[in-house]
Amino acid sequence: MKNGSSDSDLENFYALFPEPALAKDLITLLEDYRINSRLKTEYPVLAVQISEMNIHTVSKRPSLDELANDKQRAVELIAQRLSAGTTKEQVPGNLLQTLEQALLICQTLSSSHADIHETARVAAELYFLIDDHFQGPYQQMDPFSAPLDQSQVNQNIGNFGRAARKISGNIDSETDKSPPGGAKNANDFSVPSEDTIRELLRALYKEKGIKPKEVESRIDALDANKVQDYLNDLETLITAENGLQSERDTYLYPEWGIDIKDYRLNWSRIREQILEGESDEFYQDTIQKYAGQIKIIRREFQMLRPEGLVKLRGQFDGDDIDLDATVQYFIDKRLRLSPSERNYVRTENRTRDIAVAFLVDMSGSTVGSTIRCEKEALILMSEALKELGDAFAIYGFSGYGRDNVVFFLIKDFEDSYDLRVQCKISTMTNKQSTRIAPAIRHTTTKLRRREERTRMLILLSDGKPLDRDYYGNYAIEDTRMALKEAQRYGIKSFCITVDREAAEYLPRMYADSRWVVIDDVLKLPAKITRIYKRFTT
Repeated sequence: MKNGSSDSDLENFYALFPEPALAKDLITLLEDYRINSRLKTEYPVLAVQISEMNIHTVSKRPSLDELANDKQRAVELIAQRLSAGTTKEQVPGNLLQTLEQALLICQTLSSSHADIHETARVAAELYFLIDDHFQGPYQQMDPFSAPLDQSQVNQNIGNFGRAARKISGNIDSETDKSPPGGAKNANDFSVPSEDTIRELLRALYKEKGIKPKEVESRIDALDANKVQDYLNDLETLITAENGLQSERDTYLYPEWGIDIKDYRLNWSRIREQILEGESDEFYQDTIQKYAGQIKIIRREFQMLRPEGLVKLRGQFDGDDIDLDATVQYFIDKRLRLSPSERNYVRTENRTRDIAVAFLVDMSGSTVGSTIRCEKEALILMSEALKELGDAFAIYGFSGYGRDNVVFFLIKDFEDSYDLRVQCKISTMTNKQSTRIAPAIRHTTTKLRRREERTRMLILLSDGKPLDRDYYGNYAIEDTRMALKEAQRYGIKSFCITVDREAAEYLPRMYADSRWVVIDDVLKLPAKITRIYKRFTT
């Protein structure tokens, strides 16, 4: 679609459908989502403001009961989830599956390569999904607030690429004036590339809120030979970082910085939150869905359960004399044979001395089948462990930023596996970002308090750690170090991921842990009990 005719092209697109109003609303909400996704990626500080604004907007949306029919409710729920990552009200059961399918279809729009053509393709797919599932005429929804566009961002913040080119040009022009082979000042450093300058500008905006246009203005006022010194000062400003301050009822943990090859102390904050359960409908559905498999699992795990007190005969020492071995001892001695000294019986209390904590990724990327299969896997494991008697806990994690890593308490070690816990598992849903390492460190702290001889951490995740200021090698190395710390405390870890493209980073991230990739998330519930059984026997 060309810029000059985009409006008429869109009108022609809407007219292709029996209900143009439905097509128009879908295009509008999907294009808002695509633009906001791009802005959040490019401008992490702005992303916080966008998210807060969208959550507030969703809270003001009309109630589902006020809408005309399920077709309109489905569009409203899709808009709310794409805008704020949550919904104003609990999603009705008859709309839940359609909503999850729709969100999976929309994932391509968060790609940096997505454009208006991709928006139109996704809109057409959603149109037919909604039309197939729900009857009745569609009524146009109340508009959400208009998204910010790139021109507004450039006007208020500046443009990273343009600023980087301008600064790089200033440095190049100054370098050209230097005499060949001239002596270098001891304070000089290698000339940064345009890409390096752009990343520095991004870091300044992320960490300090300093806008590219502010840096541009400052450089315009400097002599050209002072630009490098100024950039050096800005880089120092980024690296002179401070830890977080203690706060009541929260927990501070260090973070391994591959850039400084050391820990950043008090660098991430865990905020514990009790997950409130509402209904056990998901639990009941899972029990029914896997009824045959659960029966087999229970029987297998019952066979693993120890029998209590066991008498071990033929021991070098023990609680009692082994009469049969003693008689044989005297016979061997009479025959002048070398008698065995294993003449005692020792009584042992055979119990499984295991505590396991399940740590579940509840980030936004687990939307749809991933979070559903994680919950099914937890229910199957819980049913099995109830038979086996191993102490177990279930925790979830998500959050946004290093100051707000949310650690969800679903079942603590001291809690019974009862209706309350079953409702909590049923209520689990995808939240925000994936900062894995602080959650691992907090789980390790909890396991260190346990007296069981074998302590385990099982991580269920859909892939890479990713947060607004936490990604790539930095996040992978911090996660690796967190698992290594658990190992130092005698805690075994096992990581289960469903990322099909994980081969490039998992061997490094999970180098100090056992791990497995399940290529199809739907296989997770069936495999987790076998993994646990093999790992603990």
